[in-house]
Amino acid sequence: MGAKNIFKKVMTISAAAILTAPIYCNNLTTNVRAVINTPANQDAKPAIGTAKQPGTSNTVNDANPAVSQTKKVKTFKVAIVKKNYGIYQGNFTNKKSSSKYFHQTFNVNKTFTHNGHHYYWLNQKGKKAFGYINKNAVAKPNQAKVVKVPYVSQYVPVKTPWGCAGASMAMLLGSQGQKITASFLTKVQNHLPMQPTKGGQKGNVYTGVGFGYVISPGALAKYARTFKTGKKVVNISSKKLSLNDIKMYVQGGSPVLYYGFSSYQKPGDNHRNHCKVIVGYRKGKFLVYDPLYYSANDGAGTGGKNMNYDHGAKAWLKKATIQQEFCHKAITIK
Repeated sequence: MGAKNIFKKVMTISAAAILTAPIYCNNLTTNVRAVINTPANQDAKPAIGTAKQPGTSNTVNDANPAVSQTKKVKTFKVAIVKKNYGIYQGNFTNKKSSSKYFHQTFNVNKTFTHNGHHYYWLNQKGKKAFGYINKNAVAKPNQAKVVKVPYVSQYVPVKTPWGCAGASMAMLLGSQGQKITASFLTKVQNHLPMQPTKGGQKGNVYTGVGFGYVISPGALAKYARTFKTGKKVVNISSKKLSLNDIKMYVQGGSPVLYYGFSSYQKPGDNHRNHCKVIVGYRKGKFLVYDPLYYSANDGAGTGGKNMNYDHGAKAWLKKATIQQEFCHKAITIK
């Protein structure tokens, strides 16, 4: 074999060795071929190596700067606010679903970056470390969030003074892409489940004749699922449901329809016969869309005479204010 052919063979063997040899970087073991073939999606595989915690160096491999970057950070808390994300240890081994830990709180003391995707290393006191999760699946306790939701009035363009449930449900569907039109709102109100249907509303939404109570959250969620954009609406009512849970739903991008009082509530009437939608959270306050107004621009004092609940069409309310009317009944988008 000539010298030229020998040289080509040596170069071929060397290249193959490089493609399969592990690279050690930040105490993370990865494979170049695995990194090259990693898809760029929301849960792109960060080549973390073994199930041990990664190192804390801020340096990255010079030959392939996209491999990884891990660093130790001052411990902070996060809650898992989105389902169907993976929690991983090692090179995407020991996969767990975030659904199992939905709304649970964890400590974070390490972060990991790979190909532009950011991950948090999750821990709970006294327990074995859970592993890495995509940053987009969690939220810090006071993380602000406003979900894009169209405001819907129960008066305009379709006048239904007793139709708060249908109007509020329309807001949830609007957050999922439903176009809000007069014909759509008319359809919603005309077909709202009524008594004697189980959980149905008692009383006409247009005239109030025979009114006794609004539709139950279970029946309303079921009704919402009959619409194409409402397939993911679920009833989350529970004695254990708290405003902290509501906050985490919103932080995860899901508006929450809850049952409370209206500005037309008479003294001594403690029935939660009014539906509103929480669409945002910021610094201990919740952004509430109340359909009991003619316009999204209507401010406090333009509704009924009960000033305790006449906050306007869109209002940032303190947690304590909502807590006074909160009855653990709500529906949201899963």
